[in-house]
Amino acid sequence: MSDTIADIRGFARGTARRPLLALGVLLVLAVPFLFPSQSDLATEALIFGLFAISVDIALGYAGLLTLAPAAFFGLGSYTVAKIVVDYDMSFWLGFPVAIVLALLLAFAVGYIPIKRRIGHVYFVLFTLAFGAIVYDFTFVTTSLTGGSDGLGFFSPPDLFGIDLGAQTPYYYFTLLLVAVVGFGTYVLIKSDYGDVLHATRQNELRMRYLGYDTNRELMIAWLISAGISAFAGAMYVGSVGIASPSDVSFALTGDVIIWIIVGGTGTLLGPFAAAIGLVFTQEILQSVWLEGYRMLLGILFVVFVFVLPDGLMGLIRGDE
Repeated sequence: MSDTIADIRGFARGTARRPLLALGVLLVLAVPFLFPSQSDLATEALIFGLFAISVDIALGYAGLLTLAPAAFFGLGSYTVAKIVVDYDMSFWLGFPVAIVLALLLAFAVGYIPIKRRIGHVYFVLFTLAFGAIVYDFTFVTTSLTGGSDGLGFFSPPDLFGIDLGAQTPYYYFTLLLVAVVGFGTYVLIKSDYGDVLHATRQNELRMRYLGYDTNRELMIAWLISAGISAFAGAMYVGSVGIASPSDVSFALTGDVIIWIIVGGTGTLLGPFAAAIGLVFTQEILQSVWLEGYRMLLGILFVVFVFVLPDGLMGLIRGDE
């Protein structure tokens, strides 16, 4: 009897969420027409939403707390800017190059703490050191990165005769890429691999006893997270037209971690929605109270860590 009631409640919650999801999809599709002046901001919000999804793969599903997500995001933006501005090569070439570089660096950073099983604490320290090195690197290698001035001032090229340098086309281009990558990530997480990854996070020792190579599963999740982060960074530089040190800053790292906590770790949709909502909130607060956004993030972090640990998705699902 109790199982039947639980099934009914679960169905009701799912039914109630469907209109909200449909409304959200329609709103996203109509943004350039309803709010044409906000198309650029909406594009950035979508990109940061994908960035939050990428970090949630490592944090929410693999249990790997990284303090260097912005390093991979910035790597994507700097790679595209470098290829276009300094080498005068194709904008599209920057995407695969950025992903390959991110995978190589992620493997180098994650190999010792993951493969050698020296613990998650050391993983945090390794990523912290890596993030600090990358951030300082952007300032001290002026000839390579442009220093504090950054690299950029370019627009994306035409695609099939469509000018992606315009707000609306690049918005829909971004929406398409985010939808494809996001759906692919969802399918992966819902596959057997996702189940193994979730079980590994819950009890890694037991999974090893069952014969699973948990080091390999964690490494794959870490590499996927880094690759998608770099991909998001590559899209971002196409939107703003410049790669700057803020793309690799610890402020951005802190932001994305809080987005994930607010949305709900291990949910994908929660961090995505929270990132979009808080990006727009930041824009509103900056015009009213410059320091208000940082204070809001601090308050949200405390509230959702200690009071609502399951995040917004936990509230929507009615988790107890």
